[in-house]
Amino acid sequence: MNGVEWLDDYQDAVVAELAKIPWAVTTGVYPDIGSDFPTPAVFFDVARWERAEREIGGNVTLSLTCHFYILRHFVAAEGEDEALRGSTETRVRNAALKMSDWIEGRQFGTGTAPAVMESAEPMTWENSEGGADHAIWSVSFTQLLAVGRDPFEEPDMPVFKEFWLGVFPDVGAGHKDDYTLLAKSEES
Repeated sequence: MNGVEWLDDYQDAVVAELAKIPWAVTTGVYPDIGSDFPTPAVFFDVARWERAEREIGGNVTLSLTCHFYILRHFVAAEGEDEALRGSTETRVRNAALKMSDWIEGRQFGTGTAPAVMESAEPMTWENSEGGADHAIWSVSFTQLLAVGRDPFEEPDMPVFKEFWLGVFPDVGAGHKDDYTLLAKSEES
């Protein structure tokens, strides 16, 4: 399984799927957003990653920790009926619940494993542009991502079936039995 070459490839795949959600008026990558965007909005963030415990392809498999930030403008302005403000909180919480279900098991291309929903919680917007007038929830999930090209799947290269290591001076055809098998294609 080939992996992504750039983080942008993965982010673009996620945002393309977010854009298909009928109720999400604005979608994008956090923090690359401006102010005055229409809501409801869903922004995607890759918060961190680490080496995964299992491999799914590529040169390395990473375990990504990601967030969806779901935002909705408060209906009530300062000094207006707080019941309207509460209904906005309920709507954004319901949207977070839907996103929790939406992400579970979802994949974004052949270089990803099924996503695992981890948690959801209300949050305070860290972006100084326009966050104070929004109800905001964060949905966190993890996903395995294959990064880099798998040497067994290079389309323009000869297909490698096995990698062997020989240690000098015991190299060459006469020392075939001295070599150590390092990697083997599943197909060989």
